[in-house]
Amino acid sequence: MMRYGPIPSLVSVTVILTILVTLGIISESSRIPAISTIEPWKDRPVVTTMYGKVRGYRTQNNTWSWKGIPYASPPTGPLRWKAPVDPEPWEGTRSGRNFGNSASQILPVVGPIGSEDCLFLNIWRPRGSTIKLPVYFFIHGGGNSLGSPALRDYYGSQVAGRSRILYVSVNYRLSVLGWFRHPAVTNTGSPADRSGNFGTLDLIKALEWVRDNIAAFGGDPGNVTIAGESAGAMNVLSLLTSASAKGLFHRAVTESGLLTMVKRSDAETISSDLLASLFLADKSAKDKEESMRLAGSMSNREIEAYFRSKTPGELMLNIPTEVTSLLRWPCIYADGSVLPEEGYQVFNSGTWENKVPLLIGVNKDEAKLFRWMQKIVVPGSRRYELLSRYQSLFWRIVGLDSVAAVITSHPDAPPVFAYRFDWGSPDDEGVSVLPNHMGADLGAYHHAEIPFFLGTGISDLTVVTGRTFTRENREGRNKLTDLCMAYLSNFAKTGNPNGGNLPEWKSWDPDPGAHKLIILDAGFADLRISASTETVTLLSLIRLINSELEEPERGEILEIVMGPSPLGIIR
Repeated sequence: MMRYGPIPSLVSVTVILTILVTLGIISESSRIPAISTIEPWKDRPVVTTMYGKVRGYRTQNNTWSWKGIPYASPPTGPLRWKAPVDPEPWEGTRSGRNFGNSASQILPVVGPIGSEDCLFLNIWRPRGSTIKLPVYFFIHGGGNSLGSPALRDYYGSQVAGRSRILYVSVNYRLSVLGWFRHPAVTNTGSPADRSGNFGTLDLIKALEWVRDNIAAFGGDPGNVTIAGESAGAMNVLSLLTSASAKGLFHRAVTESGLLTMVKRSDAETISSDLLASLFLADKSAKDKEESMRLAGSMSNREIEAYFRSKTPGELMLNIPTEVTSLLRWPCIYADGSVLPEEGYQVFNSGTWENKVPLLIGVNKDEAKLFRWMQKIVVPGSRRYELLSRYQSLFWRIVGLDSVAAVITSHPDAPPVFAYRFDWGSPDDEGVSVLPNHMGADLGAYHHAEIPFFLGTGISDLTVVTGRTFTRENREGRNKLTDLCMAYLSNFAKTGNPNGGNLPEWKSWDPDPGAHKLIILDAGFADLRISASTETVTLLSLIRLINSELEEPERGEILEIVMGPSPLGIIR
């Protein structure tokens, strides 16, 4: 018979725990266990999660809001460049009034901002006793090097209150802290630790938190839609391929994404380049050749310690930037563990992991914002118009048509609902609803759809572009906002945007000449909704350029549009 020693008294257990805490062998917070069950939604501000209580607040449009909820432990110290781990449980009631720290990043003009302690999410839901609300999980954009859900365009009170869904927005690690592979740093630990896809893993961890906790807020963990814009849409596309995200979401929305994934070897090459740049910055070496020799003389342990000694600002300030201020750092790696080694070829083979209904689209004039910001080509000039149009078509190929075409080519494919957002783009007569010259300069620019889809009614890009929302375009703008929000609400609830006497939105039909996408637009007062049977391919774009231009202009334009980074912002 198994024998046991004497059971220690409560006093001796307390003494032992106190000694262990004092010695740092265990932390004070580790004595608070996560709970195994959560309380059901009761339409009250205080909600009990698995890790502790959090107090929400009443917000606009008759909603509750909880901000700054930790979904993982701070990825600092030894947890930098590691897969995220569970958050530490807390005692008492945590305030959900304020957003958590933004992720570390370099803000143009300002410099380094944010914190490595950034793994927080935010929740909005309509007030009331309704449970099993559809969950809309939104991932912000910013090239995976900038951004925060604290931007007003990403607030969830309107979409939660008007669409009667539960809205979640999330922080995740960015740039070199979110995606990093160097043999000296990432060749140990779990397969997830070795993947280098830490930003991707953060999103998966947040989705696991939603699965385990969202019922406490009245959400349905069995009906989760992941959505993202720009880099957020790129992250959504990558999650479609991830076995690690299997079963964590049930529908997907991508706005202005790009189908890009980086090889492991390329990720490791650029991390070696960063090491050389750091040596030059702190004057450990006088040129790249000496930097390479120095790196070759160091052990893996020394290189890892050197990387870890650098602050986020020191790391990021030594990464080249695009003209648009985004860091030129590759993200989303085909690591063979978190994401498939064959990358997006899984769409071609029909073997992607998460076959869920997809709503996908682009804006008609995606490239104009970046052309306008770069100031390299004069807005309104012939070259500006040509480059903007061709590069926007290229964006559409990479971010919409190629994705929809390959997914719908398989007989077991889920439905794909595609759109092109045209609001602001000049019509056939050259008239735009945007004020002054903004229609020609910006049109339906990158990010322009966000206030329409989320109902925020304000664009943070007005700081850059000037005011695009005016009294003159308000009536048509409001009608288009109502329509877009209704489509997304239906999609989040059922996987189909149709219903409620809305204009019919057919799914992408792969047959030639069949329906492909809906065009979302409005004039000053009326909706302008139409459909298109056109498919844009790389070959059709090249033919268009060849038919419209003569040499030497044709060769110059083709070189820019078809170059290795044709928009200067594709990553």
